[in-house]
Amino acid sequence: MLLAIDSSSLTASAALLRGEALIAESFQNNGLTHSRTLTPMIDALLRNAGVTPKEIRQVAVTNGPGSFTGLRIGAAAALGLCEALGIPCAGVSSLRAAAAAALPYTGQVTAVMDARRDQFYTASFVSDGAKLTRLCEDRATDRDGLFSELQNTPVCWTGDAARLCHEARGGFIPPAPHAAAFGAALCLLDGETRPAGDIVYLRLPQAERERLERMKNQECGGAGL
Repeated sequence: MLLAIDSSSLTASAALLRGEALIAESFQNNGLTHSRTLTPMIDALLRNAGVTPKEIRQVAVTNGPGSFTGLRIGAAAALGLCEALGIPCAGVSSLRAAAAAALPYTGQVTAVMDARRDQFYTASFVSDGAKLTRLCEDRATDRDGLFSELQNTPVCWTGDAARLCHEARGGFIPPAPHAAAFGAALCLLDGETRPAGDIVYLRLPQAERERLERMKNQECGGAGL
């Protein structure tokens, strides 16, 4: 039994698979923090599926890029559960997990997550309808650069910034996407994993960026005296 967890964006989700078959999935986007919703959601998912924690054999968790706080909450929950059960825990790309929402779409899939200040976390894939193949690594880029790069390419957008990109640039969005936790499970099954504790941020946390900006402004102000 495989449990997959995602808390990399504003939403939180969990999925339960037996082999490659999805047997239960839960999704929340109710404005509450992941610290309040994630563990109760996982408990309810297992209980409603009639599965005990001891039946879980491995866990997959999205560990970046994405929300700094959300990533830490998800990784801590997954690692704590695996430590208690003595089972392996794998980290997976949040963007690769989000891209799975496009299946069974065929063509280019571009996962986009809002990194604020007109910046995106993004990665592109080619879908054959059942499997995704990477076109580039996960990266941070600005809005104009991304749209210019994809100017003449038909794209299916996924991720928490999918609608924003669709409205600004056109393309497609999945009509009824799976939650990203199911995509995280597919990442593990496809063998695209990394250590769960090695969280991939791509950018400095906002608080750190603001601190560095204040320091820079202070230095500039001092230099002008």
